[in-house]
Amino acid sequence: MRNSSHFKKHVQRFSAESSGTVAILFALSAIPVMMAAGLAVDMMRSNNARNNLQAALDAGALSAAAAANLSVSEREAVARATFAANFKPITGVIVNPAVSVDGDAVSMSAEFDYPTAFMRVAGYNTMDIASSVTVNLPETKKAEIALVLDYSGSMAEWTKGKKKYIVMRDATIQMVEEMTANGASDRVKFGLAPFSHHVHVTLPGKYVVGADPTSDWTGCTQDRKYPHNLSDDTPNSGDDDTKWGHAQAPEHLNKGCAPYAANSLSIRPISDDHAGVISQLEDMKPYAWTHIALGFSFGWQLISPNVPFGDVAEYNDDETMKVIVLLTDGRQTEPAFGPGSSRNVANGESNLEKLCQNAKAKGVTVVTVAFDLQHQATEDRLRNCSSDQEKYFFIADDGAELSASFEEIRALLQQAIYISK
Repeated sequence: MRNSSHFKKHVQRFSAESSGTVAILFALSAIPVMMAAGLAVDMMRSNNARNNLQAALDAGALSAAAAANLSVSEREAVARATFAANFKPITGVIVNPAVSVDGDAVSMSAEFDYPTAFMRVAGYNTMDIASSVTVNLPETKKAEIALVLDYSGSMAEWTKGKKKYIVMRDATIQMVEEMTANGASDRVKFGLAPFSHHVHVTLPGKYVVGADPTSDWTGCTQDRKYPHNLSDDTPNSGDDDTKWGHAQAPEHLNKGCAPYAANSLSIRPISDDHAGVISQLEDMKPYAWTHIALGFSFGWQLISPNVPFGDVAEYNDDETMKVIVLLTDGRQTEPAFGPGSSRNVANGESNLEKLCQNAKAKGVTVVTVAFDLQHQATEDRLRNCSSDQEKYFFIADDGAELSASFEEIRALLQQAIYISK
């Protein structure tokens, strides 16, 4: 009995001592775990600070470059003021960016020590944050932008208190205004390609089936015959298949042409008449069905150097960026011409895919927006149509997201036009 009691005491003593050892070992092992977690937090915060710095530098350099008729010192002042307005303050950090205006570019750079929180335990009190940007002056670059906008009937539906086409209109107008401000009005041109199941357009009669070849023709048209509806080639006046003006598909004969003009849904060629673009945007209203491929083809035709529109830069003009911004809220519903004289909706879907490939092959930058789009196949088609699926494809489920998307498109296009590195 005595031996049993003695043994029990030894066991209890060992248990107490081993528990203490485990606690010590656990505490020691927790240190690297906590360090790793702290490092992750500090890295995340420093990355946010770096993004903050880059965005402020971009804004400062863009403002200084875009401003018209300024001296070097005035551009530097604009750059610093814009940087200060956009840089989100960091406690204990003062950032004074370096600014230089050299020839055709504005350069900005900045560097600072970002104070760490958790890494101080390991002896790292700060992390070096640095970034730079160079922006070309507007005189060295131009842009021709075709706005291909869905004005089918569904765009009259409501999204969070506003009709969808009103949200689209406001976001587009804001983009036009911001991209043509500060002396850039003669460097950026816009055209409009509003579409539903037709487009309403004025064309030389020799490019329209059955029209007087000696005068202009104004009216509604669908796509050209396949495969001419996949290119921006100039129509052959002796071949009706290459022309526009083919008869409306019988499925939607109840939706005629007259409301297009009444709703201001007319093709507007590329120009620097920004007030005219904005005025038409303010007047346009939705109507009828959806022919996305037709809208895209006319958007491409607007920035193509080939007639019937022309009066734009050649494809090999390195100083001019050609852009199509395509927005739709629905799937293709209008039949389109395809192989073997076929005419169906599936052709329209396939034609859009080929049109996107062909336009991008000519150097056109394609930006696509899926707005409140409840059709996965069309969303995928828009994604693949864009020039960069991560950069130039946008999904907007409501008005606020669409406004944010157009603001990002505006910033991306300005960077592509002005920022050199």
